Amino acid sequence: MFSQASEYALRALTVLAQNEDHQWMLAQDLAGCLGVRVHYLAKVLQTLARKGILESQRGRAGGFRLARKPEAITLWEIVLELDDVRRLEGCVMGEDVCADETACPLHTLWKEIRTRFKDKLQGTTLLNLAQFPRALTGASACQCADRLLPGHALICKEAAAAAEESRANDAGDR
Repeated sequence: MFSQASEYALRALTVLAQNEDHQWMLAQDLAGCLGVRVHYLAKVLQTLARKGILESQRGRAGGFRLARKPEAITLWEIVLELDDVRRLEGCVMGEDVCADETACPLHTLWKEIRTRFKDKLQGTTLLNLAQFPRALTGASACQCADRLLPGHALICKEAAAAAEESRANDAGDR
């Protein structure tokens, strides 16, 4: 349903929302925690920083953090910056003209699904994701008993090792 950019953004921003101290997190550490490529994630995060969803700061003491409180950032706001959501407004069957008056066979169904989907994204915040009872980060490298606790990736040696491995893999790609 979402592009890879939106998927990575939602996962990374969930980790940042779980960071109760609002500490800066490096893209490479987030990538290691999520098990994704650091260069692609960094581009996604930079896009969100330019749009004011994230703050960014260069250097080892820098990285990314949320620009606002997690309860003030909706999933719709994130996806809107990364995906072409205008596609949702088009006809699901590809008709040039599809409106209530000139409906295709799936118009009513698609209109209902589209409206519910958009309403859910607009009504769901990063705080909602951060409070979800299981980890959304996909940090499969970590098998610690505490891996589901918010902020765990900040202190986990296994997550740090996964981040280091990701950095080494990215260096080998050059």
